[in-house]
Amino acid sequence: MNILFISGSTRDGSLNKSLLDAAAKEARKLNHQTAILPDQLASFPLFHTEIEADPLIQDSLLVLRQQIEAADVILISSPEYNGFHTPHLHNLFTWVSRRAKGQSHSVLEGKIMGLLSAAPGQFGGVRMLPRLASFAADHGCWVHPRYVAVGGMASKTDENGQLTCSETTKKLRNLIDQLCQMATPARVAEPA
Repeated sequence: MNILFISGSTRDGSLNKSLLDAAAKEARKLNHQTAILPDQLASFPLFHTEIEADPLIQDSLLVLRQQIEAADVILISSPEYNGFHTPHLHNLFTWVSRRAKGQSHSVLEGKIMGLLSAAPGQFGGVRMLPRLASFAADHGCWVHPRYVAVGGMASKTDENGQLTCSETTKKLRNLIDQLCQMATPARVAEPA
């Protein structure tokens, strides 16, 4: 499976980037192909229809859409800002949910998606995850019903930001495995 990892944070040293990196590492151990969306590709100006046709924006948007289209599964890790996902992530959804010229649907429609969140506090972004799931579903994504919310994330990483918590690693591995099962087409025997 091809898995695209998207961070809702562009901050250096982000706990959610650490969690996403750990998830990507587990996916590779499970023999999946991984791609982490670069911050510069995910950082679009605030959406406005007057700038939508700008050739530079359209070039970046084409590359982003191609990465999403190539993914069998998308895994997003986002911090919680006042009970919601980040404005950065919201803006990214707004841009890619727009149908490309000549397309009948957005690249998000029908995508299998898993959600993660990490925070220094005890709740780990748990209030935001159901809202993000609803938001993604409104854009046509099939969102896994279970999330991985990691509270106290700073105490579960080493000085380099690498995840050290085996329980969290196991949860990431289980979620990735279940997401890939969701993305595997059902094989139905043909009638004789």
